[in-house]
Amino acid sequence: MPNEAPKEPGAESYANQRKEAAQPADLIAEINNLSRTVKTLEDKSLNLRKKVQLDEQNSLTAHRKFFDDIKFINSDVLEIKREIEDLKDKIKLIIKELKLTAKSEQLQELQKYIEIWEPVNFVTRNEVQKIVERMMEQKFGG
Repeated sequence: MPNEAPKEPGAESYANQRKEAAQPADLIAEINNLSRTVKTLEDKSLNLRKKVQLDEQNSLTAHRKFFDDIKFINSDVLEIKREIEDLKDKIKLIIKELKLTAKSEQLQELQKYIEIWEPVNFVTRNEVQKIVERMMEQKFGG
């Protein structure tokens, strides 16, 4: 190379030594940087694992509570069904008894007969017996 300045002997070796010395320092800095990055990533990973574990526990707790609520609701529904069946049976019984009761026309007819007969003026056997005994005493002088 024509334009190059003549190099001093040993100058080349000094530059190589500096490069070699700079390389380990850069390498150590890079290793330290990578170590910090790995540590940061490990911390983040650990935090994420903890969050996932907490979410799983919360999910399981919520699932158990939901399952217990469903059991409680099912038992309430069964109780309501039993009560409805009981009410149906009672309503059927009331309907049967109502069918056996007298109709209003029948009651009106009965009322007419009662008004004609006037049972309030009827006498009981005991009353008749007392009247007969009194009359006999009066007639036969007792």
